[in-house]
Amino acid sequence: MTATIGRGRSFPSIAADLRDLTFADRQIVLHQIVDELQEICEGARSGVLLHPVLEFLLRTVGTSIGPIAGADDECWEGIMKELLRLRATMLGLKTGTARAPH
Repeated sequence: MTATIGRGRSFPSIAADLRDLTFADRQIVLHQIVDELQEICEGARSGVLLHPVLEFLLRTVGTSIGPIAGADDECWEGIMKELLRLRATMLGLKTGTARAPH
């Protein structure tokens, strides 16, 4: 699976490549996803995408890029999967195509 983010950037194949990224590449990927999540929030006019808790989460992740990028492989992979899941949910809410989890 390849996750593509705004402006034509794309993340490496999640299943195969997450653990192979260097520390610097991990930082770049985190910056990209935080930037895109912030863009999604800024593009929202109302609703859950403007919630203060979501803004706090993005600020926290943005200021913790170094420690997150330096996490062990299992933790790193888990964090990235959750961030990508959050991204997919936010895009779904923004476009009105979000579905409730089963």
